[in-house]
Amino acid sequence: SEMNILVCIKFVPDLDDAALPVVPSDAPGAWHWEAAAGRINRYDEYALEASLQLKARGSASRIEALTVGADRAQEALRRALGMGVDHGVHIRRPDRGFPSPFTIGGLIAAYAKARDCDLILCGAMSEDLMQGQVGPVVAGLLDRPCLTSVHALDGRTAGRGRLRCEREAQGGRHETLEIDLPAVVTVQSGGVPPRYPALSKMLRANRYPLEVVAAEALPATEARQRVVAAGAAPQKRQVQFLDGSLSEKACRLAALLRARGRI
Repeated sequence: SEMNILVCIKFVPDLDDAALPVVPSDAPGAWHWEAAAGRINRYDEYALEASLQLKARGSASRIEALTVGADRAQEALRRALGMGVDHGVHIRRPDRGFPSPFTIGGLIAAYAKARDCDLILCGAMSEDLMQGQVGPVVAGLLDRPCLTSVHALDGRTAGRGRLRCEREAQGGRHETLEIDLPAVVTVQSGGVPPRYPALSKMLRANRYPLEVVAAEALPATEARQRVVAAGAAPQKRQVQFLDGSLSEKACRLAALLRARGRI
């Protein structure tokens, strides 16, 4: 039988267009980026592409994209619909406080538990927090098997209740694994590059009525962790520019190197 797939995506700040994180002194867990723009987490784009490839090969019948976040996170769902997913689900949660993976994973698991979902796909990690925990947390809460950091999925065994996946191990070794369905799989970059949304599909996506679920309407999961401090990484290197003529720069450089015992 064909699979129903749920792809979990995250709206992240475009770190190329963002300033340093803002860390409130009284609530370090509520740190955030003041970004001019945002986008789908790139690892999640690869998960979306993997699901669309499975559907194109006849192994999947329906793909839903789900995101957790404030209203602006709907931009990620619109782009996923433009890429070709069938339905978009927004679990609305205000962007305040630290988004613990247990909190986010709990909301996703609570939604998925009530749905007929054979495969849940997540990116291997988010680019902003880089924890890589949401997928395994969802699998644990739903008591499903989980594979992480997969770069290719083969749905030819899906009709027999299994999914074949490929993963690159240390040293360039490739592993081929089969996992029993229903399952959770996290996807890393690799395989087929994510497609660009088609203009016709984006026009449809902008009009599509998203399914919106209030986070308060779902069972809460204990956070289990909190941020007690946050700040910029310590500076390990210092750059110094030398002014003056070429000979003056050479003399100052020689003096600096002598002072540091380099010459």
